[in-house]
Amino acid sequence: MRKIFMTVATVVVLYAIVVGAAPLRNASHAYASASQDLAGQKSDQPIIQTFLGTITKAGNQFMLDDEVSKNSYQLDDQDTARKFSGKNVKVTGTLDATNNIIRVQSIEATA
Repeated sequence: MRKIFMTVATVVVLYAIVVGAAPLRNASHAYASASQDLAGQKSDQPIIQTFLGTITKAGNQFMLDDEVSKNSYQLDDQDTARKFSGKNVKVTGTLDATNNIIRVQSIEATA
């Protein structure tokens, strides 16, 4: 009788472990999906773009008057922009469209 009880108890414990582990695997999978979603967000980072135009001054801010889009953008690197005031330039950076600011990586004079 004792052998039967121990066998049944062992089967119940093993069953509980297997069934109990299934939600853990699903939770682990959900975590992996969340990690993949986070990784996907990283790929949604602003894209580095090139803007062509003229550096102008509006008030105390240097701006880029973009030839292509016909928009004006504030530049976050005012010191570099100052050096190109009134000149045609190529600005490389990322556009913060919400605030209408180009996060400048480089500014180069164009012909």
